[in-house]
Amino acid sequence: MFRTSNFDKLLEKATSHLRLEPDWTAILELCDLIRQNDCQPKYALAAIKKKLVNTNPHVAMFGLQVLESCVKNCGTPIHDEIATKQFMEHLRDLVKTSSNENIKNKILELIQAWAYAFRNSPKYRAVQDTVNIMKAEGYKFPTLKESDAMFSADTAPEWENGVCCHRCRVPFGVVQRKHHCRACGQVFCHQCSSKTSTLPKFGIEKEVRVCEACYEKVNKPSSSKTDGDLPSEYVSSSLAQQTQ
Repeated sequence: MFRTSNFDKLLEKATSHLRLEPDWTAILELCDLIRQNDCQPKYALAAIKKKLVNTNPHVAMFGLQVLESCVKNCGTPIHDEIATKQFMEHLRDLVKTSSNENIKNKILELIQAWAYAFRNSPKYRAVQDTVNIMKAEGYKFPTLKESDAMFSADTAPEWENGVCCHRCRVPFGVVQRKHHCRACGQVFCHQCSSKTSTLPKFGIEKEVRVCEACYEKVNKPSSSKTDGDLPSEYVSSSLAQQTQ
């Protein structure tokens, strides 16, 4: 009871009509409650659905933000709940009945992204079927470039468990607490996971704990282009021959 009560309080905070921007701290805590089995996915989605039908468009839009983050960060347990005929019909009805264009477009964007993410999963066929039905009904979905679709298909890894740090192998105990890297899902000691970073591919725009390896991977500077990456017209031009 306490755990679901905590979920409800965090959801109220994350979807407050007084907010101007998403409360990423509250949203990530909501995802953590689901991932740690402190709140059952079915209960979580039922609570979020109530926010989606709120007459205040700000509350509904923040509800969609929470839903999107849960799908990206909570893995299969949430996927099994949202990718059902019943839930898809609920979102489809929201598009039909909502008078707010931003809410309509956001729902269409989410359904389309999920359809792409689950395109190789037969048990989630209801999502693709919903897209096909709505296209037949004349709904216009946002343009989905392949790069955007790949971004949308990324979901955070399942959290691993362990008795020692994945990197330095120090055993966990009363003094040495365990921490999870949000990028890879492995478990680390505080020292090996002391860095923080945003994780845009998981829809996390707030800096969160990551391990050393994932920090380097996420934040490494893009390598400069070589001559082979440049247009041949530029490589052969006099400009390219000048001292930089």
